[in-house]
Amino acid sequence: MTAKELSGLSNEELIKMVLQLYGENEQLKAQLAEKEKQGQKPAKTPENSSVPPASARKAKRQKAATGKKRGGKAGHPGKSRRRSKPEVVIECHLDSCPDCDADLRDTEQKLVGRSQVIEIPPVQPVVVEAERYGCRCPQCHRFQSADYPAGLEPERVFGARLETIVTYLHQIHHLSYLRLQKVLGVLFGLLISVGALTNLVQRTAHRLEPAHQAIRDEIRQSQVVQSDETGARVDGHNHWQWVFVTDTATYHVISASRGSGIIQTVMDDAVPLVWVSDLFSAQGKAKSTYRQICLAHQLRDLQYVIDAERSAWAYRLQQLFLRAQRLAKQRQHLPAHLYHRAVTHLEAETDTLLAFSLITSEAQRLQRRYLKHRASLLVFLHHPQVPPDNNASERALRNSVIHRKVSGGFRSEAGAQAHAIVSSVADTARKRNQDVLAVLQDFIGQPAPTSL
Repeated sequence: MTAKELSGLSNEELIKMVLQLYGENEQLKAQLAEKEKQGQKPAKTPENSSVPPASARKAKRQKAATGKKRGGKAGHPGKSRRRSKPEVVIECHLDSCPDCDADLRDTEQKLVGRSQVIEIPPVQPVVVEAERYGCRCPQCHRFQSADYPAGLEPERVFGARLETIVTYLHQIHHLSYLRLQKVLGVLFGLLISVGALTNLVQRTAHRLEPAHQAIRDEIRQSQVVQSDETGARVDGHNHWQWVFVTDTATYHVISASRGSGIIQTVMDDAVPLVWVSDLFSAQGKAKSTYRQICLAHQLRDLQYVIDAERSAWAYRLQQLFLRAQRLAKQRQHLPAHLYHRAVTHLEAETDTLLAFSLITSEAQRLQRRYLKHRASLLVFLHHPQVPPDNNASERALRNSVIHRKVSGGFRSEAGAQAHAIVSSVADTARKRNQDVLAVLQDFIGQPAPTSL
């Protein structure tokens, strides 16, 4: 009902409406008090807590029948693949007339149509061998030997292109070694043992170690660093995969520890301007001038308080955080004085809300949390390069979670470290709009020549 409609009601109608709303409010308060008395609280879900999304039961989406046909609308211009310049042209001539069987081989025929397809020729592995020759120089009388060409170094067993493809399929597309062995056999007719594939990927990771260290050094020099961690299984034991993220680099490391010592090892003496993370205690020990806690987590926790206690305080604080994020997005379009005035207003409103006297337990718990971390709530409003959440860190770990679920974990420390190294190089390449396969090829080496 609008204000105009309310103004048209009589005093008796307004009193009746107020009494009805009051009665409903008292009934809801009584129900809430009864639930609290019985200890009944709503279940935590990915929408109102940090419960993993995979733990939620997904309801089947029912599409309403519209009666409309699927596909483009009438009159919509269609699009098809453009013709390419062909590498192979097959001329189809008539040998004889289909009707009278007359010989047409010497009759001039004209082009009446074209049909073009894109095909992949059979791919077969090629064994390339380099033979070194040498001789004694007739002038200096020293014996000289020719060098092996790039890609045919004696320490190699497989060519650089093959090593790149294997690493790409295993680490980036999460094919287990057993499935990768089958794929290589079916597609390329190449038989490689699982042990050889494992050693191949670990040799690749060794070649990528300098790039991995360079990414770590870049992280140390960054003003804003995001971080997060997730579980990993290594040789049947629980480990942790840590990620450190900036706008241009991503650094992974897998360790048996979830303690703050990992942060100290990665960051060394570096002290970034802002550290962005969730409220995990080890993250709170990271050295930085300021800290921004992830507001995405807080919005979900506030939603749980709204669901469990019908808390108006939690709703107002949730809306304040959302307004703050919208304001940060509008920073470039607002005059500086208006933006700073809005920030000052939001800071004051936050202090007012945190000073409220609350009576429900869940709301009090969050109030204590935010009073403790008050200085870390709205740092992103004062530093344009700081995000309001650590979603970039969580996205950086998503592929590794998929890898863990597909493979079941790592069988050795070396396998875990190889995954961390390759993931760091691949994720950093994506952030720089580089082709991951090409970047891996550059680090692994020049492919061996397959023809003279």
